[in-house]
Amino acid sequence: MNRLIIHILKSFSLIIIIFFLLTCEEGNDVISRTSSEQLAYDISRIKGYIKENNLSGFLETSSGLHYKITESGTGKYPTLGDTLYVHYVGQFLNGQQFDKSNSDLPFEFILGQGVVIQGWEEGTRLLDKEGSGIFLLPSSLGYGKSPPSSSTIPPNSVLVFAIDLVDVK
Repeated sequence: MNRLIIHILKSFSLIIIIFFLLTCEEGNDVISRTSSEQLAYDISRIKGYIKENNLSGFLETSSGLHYKITESGTGKYPTLGDTLYVHYVGQFLNGQQFDKSNSDLPFEFILGQGVVIQGWEEGTRLLDKEGSGIFLLPSSLGYGKSPPSSSTIPPNSVLVFAIDLVDVK
């Protein structure tokens, strides 16, 4: 009887371990977290990324956006309702590129209309016309748990964007 119980416990333990391994993906856990737990996890990943890559000069906003102004522009900052024209490159923390703007035409959007992710709504206000910056976005400022089905972005991905604010109208 004791052998049967030990066998059942071993089998049950093995099933739990296999389940755990199958439900996790490196850096993008399928395990459910509260929004505050996910934000804390993302911020720790962002800070680790900054440290591992010997980056400096990043500032953090209350939402968890980490940003660095890499080039100052004309001093004209965008406000809600302005049309922004940007060139950008989007990457994951591992350096894999997932998106970029057309090299000939900048991407155009109206600030405050909800056309872009929250990290862009917040971050582009920190850039001035003809300025550039790098944004490190926790998943809550990107696509969160539900990225577009047409994208290659996994759920809960921390995103890195290099953005040039070409024009503000």
